[in-house]
Amino acid sequence: MSATITVTGTAVIPAQPDEVAIGIALSHLAPTPDAAISEVAMRSQQLEAIFNEMGIGRDRWTTSGVSVKEEREWDGNRQVHRGYHAGTRVHLRVADAQLVGKVMHESVRRCQAAIDGPTWLIAPDNPAHDDARRLAAIAARAKAQTYATALDVRLGSIVIVTEPGLDSEPPRPMQKGARLMAMEAAPEITVQSGDLDITATIIVTFALEQG
Repeated sequence: MSATITVTGTAVIPAQPDEVAIGIALSHLAPTPDAAISEVAMRSQQLEAIFNEMGIGRDRWTTSGVSVKEEREWDGNRQVHRGYHAGTRVHLRVADAQLVGKVMHESVRRCQAAIDGPTWLIAPDNPAHDDARRLAAIAARAKAQTYATALDVRLGSIVIVTEPGLDSEPPRPMQKGARLMAMEAAPEITVQSGDLDITATIIVTFALEQG
């Protein structure tokens, strides 16, 4: 059986995000289910008006759920009825980070929204992915060559190549999952992206030959 060596090559490179995503939650507590859902529906229309005013296409946002449920809380040793809670959530993705700042400000001011995010995203076709893969492959061959030289053998042909996958580490100008609420006079939030670290890993098995 021929000798082989299996090595892992890893590369980490910075890249600018292509998109930024936020979650926008609308909710209301009212005495009746109809009143609760009607208020949320009105705010949803206001939110859509904000999107239209800012030129955000319908394909850039989705409604991820609508709910209406009874709200209860413990009062001593018993549950007390508080009313009915209605809610909905919108997921928005755009390329312009500054536009997100405006959306956050207006949706909180005009719709009493709660905001989750931002989350930074890199598109699958971003050239940085291929750069990371190429550097990972170079690193794998260099590592295998170092071992071969130290073992006084010659690095042969490639036997098998596997790729565990790509990862990206988002910048954190704002903690992901943080919820924002604002008062009427609050200033507009500036949203600024940083570089994301794209990590590519490749596992390569080379044949080893006697020199």
